[in-house]
Amino acid sequence: MDDNEYRDLLGSVGVKSSVGLNNKTFSHVMTQFKKLGFKSKSKTRASRKINSVPKEKKQLMRKLEAIILDMDLTWNYVDAIARSRFKVDAVQWLNSGDLYKLVQMMVIHQKRNLKVRPKRRG
Repeated sequence: MDDNEYRDLLGSVGVKSSVGLNNKTFSHVMTQFKKLGFKSKSKTRASRKINSVPKEKKQLMRKLEAIILDMDLTWNYVDAIARSRFKVDAVQWLNSGDLYKLVQMMVIHQKRNLKVRPKRRG
């Protein structure tokens, strides 16, 4: 794929550069790459975060991942919350109690966001 084709693909999702991609548009671009034969060599960052935690925290991490995807956020966003609220550099290093608190904070944030988000038309 040459540079012009790449730029056209990015333009098809409304961005000029990969910096402008969000989770949804990134997913669309990756689907197009896969149709062209691209194969990922590594797991997603989300999988590594979830797979690196003890078994008792995996369910909370999966819930957090679902919220992140639903709200079109990134792991960096919740890592920043973990740094500011709990003084740890990454979510997966939170103890179970603090991870539960973070998930609850994100659930509240998600519910507030739903109230201001326009309803989708079917």
